[in-house]
Amino acid sequence: MFSQENLTTILNVLVPAIVAVAGFIIAWQTEKLRTMREQLSEKKYNAYADAVKMFYSVLKDTKANRTTNNREMMDRMIDIKRDIFMYGSDKVFKAFNKWLLSTTNSNDKAQFAAFLDFVLEMRKDLCNNKTKLTKHDILLNLTQSEDEAKKLFE
Repeated sequence: MFSQENLTTILNVLVPAIVAVAGFIIAWQTEKLRTMREQLSEKKYNAYADAVKMFYSVLKDTKANRTTNNREMMDRMIDIKRDIFMYGSDKVFKAFNKWLLSTTNSNDKAQFAAFLDFVLEMRKDLCNNKTKLTKHDILLNLTQSEDEAKKLFE
């Protein structure tokens, strides 16, 4: 059969080969996982960016006294709903739903507060909860007025 010397030689060749193959498989799986995470992160970013872009386009139309194309906005909103459902975090998804539900309410302040929560949750998700911004900071960015921001928060 095999002598101890032959067995040692075979093991000296076989063990490093097995380790090398296992290392290759682990590296390949790790790279595959990293690629999937990057793709998901990109899709999440695009979904969040589209939601914010839609809001800002409505804001621009309002400030310019232009009418908004409701059919186009509805199509964009459906795409955003799909993408946030697919790629958004649970907190962002729930904040988005809360905002959508608030739009059926006639209380503008409640709608705006829900929107600010939604935007802040997106930012937290993108920044791994390390954002220092508050709803007030976002509101100041939108209104460009401390007085207007105070009115909306009261």
